[in-house]
Amino acid sequence: MNRNLLFVSLFGLTELYQAVARQLIERGCNIYWITTNQYWTHLLTTDGFPGSRILELVYRRSDFLGPGEKQALLPEMLACEAANDLTFNQCVLMDRFLMASGRTDINEYVYLYYRDLKRFLNDNDIGWVFAEPTNLNEMMTAMVCRELGVRFMSPLDMRFPPRRMVFFEGYLQDRVVPRSRSGQSVNGREIIEAFAERQTTPVYFERFKNEPVVRPARIVHAIGRRARMAPILRQPSLTHYDAWGRVKLMVQRAVNSFYMRRLCRYDPLDGITGKVAYYGLHVQPENSVDVLGSYYSDQLKLLKDIRRGLPFDTTLVVKEHPTFLGQRGRRFFRDLKRIPNVHLVDYRISSFDLYRRADLVITVSGTTAYEAGLLGLPAVTFSPMYFGRLSSVHYCSNIADLKPLAERLLGGFVRDFEADCAVVEELVNNSYDAWRGDPFFDRSVLASDNIDRVSGAFLELLGYDSGEPGRGSSLSG
Repeated sequence: MNRNLLFVSLFGLTELYQAVARQLIERGCNIYWITTNQYWTHLLTTDGFPGSRILELVYRRSDFLGPGEKQALLPEMLACEAANDLTFNQCVLMDRFLMASGRTDINEYVYLYYRDLKRFLNDNDIGWVFAEPTNLNEMMTAMVCRELGVRFMSPLDMRFPPRRMVFFEGYLQDRVVPRSRSGQSVNGREIIEAFAERQTTPVYFERFKNEPVVRPARIVHAIGRRARMAPILRQPSLTHYDAWGRVKLMVQRAVNSFYMRRLCRYDPLDGITGKVAYYGLHVQPENSVDVLGSYYSDQLKLLKDIRRGLPFDTTLVVKEHPTFLGQRGRRFFRDLKRIPNVHLVDYRISSFDLYRRADLVITVSGTTAYEAGLLGLPAVTFSPMYFGRLSSVHYCSNIADLKPLAERLLGGFVRDFEADCAVVEELVNNSYDAWRGDPFFDRSVLASDNIDRVSGAFLELLGYDSGEPGRGSSLSG
């Protein structure tokens, strides 16, 4: 078994993976890292991880390849694209943060990323990569892994039941990786009925719903951390804001959220007659829409296209994501409300109140479709999802197919409850009792018992026998 594992550093999650990596090292694994700035490299090396096992994707203009070097590398890159269902240009466009930065030299980084990712994976005989594919470096890592036959895994929160972790292979979330050992015996009917009765919401929703959009303590923390990073960072990062950019973002969110809370005029839900299709806006930038949705990530355009595909007697109801208020500006909502037969309802309305009123739920890949599927309400996603086997959840691969699909679902739909129970049982049995959250928002993720559970999930995925003795705990390399 290949014991060479690589983690891609991702903001606060790096802390969680550090703790997990230490336990994996004790079981004989060799741990490698990819970082995207010198701050995270410094954090890891200070913690004892050897610099020789860290690929730091930080470059200066003097590192850019010359015309001859790029021409020599191009055939390999085209072969990599041929082995994937993605292109490098698509990876660039998936990275909404990068696109907003307005960088004109991004192709230079694509060449360097490809060369160094492939070299690092090959030179260290990496067998497994763990990442959350969102940014350019992560998406390109997924592409190179597929080219080289390296297993690229995304450990993610299952959404429901809460605080359970699953693994996906590749950059999509269409199929949960099955567990090698069967999980506990569960009753799908009881799980579905409990969800409907308790109206369970995602963990992140409970965490953020009462939190102010801008907290002074968070501003101070963000600026202070970037000030400490200043001696380490020598050029702008491709993955996060500098101090000024962070302050600017927070000010924009404060202004936008004031508009949404105090000034925006919402349409009353009880004033809508006829059939209702509900679309909950995705947070952006985010994997769920920018990566999984890729071709549908322009949500304003998507809403217009959805409106085109719905029958005339069906109103499209849209709600802002209540826990990330302020990320969109006034212009977005002004343009949204100009779309004929589209109504913007108050973000404070419960999704479950909308489910009771809706005849159809539409989303790119959101939890709303999962929740609708558990309730037996017809739902459409524009990305293939692991909960898509629920009888009322339907994948639409082409926006032109929405019209006949919506007509069929709105014309009368009956769920297969027994089949749904079986799907839920299978999903839960292939998940792990572990909380893969972000320590930046929830420090309980780093509790020793949770680290043990998360590490146990990784070890089971890797094929370790739970009784296998440790094989050393040295970080040296």
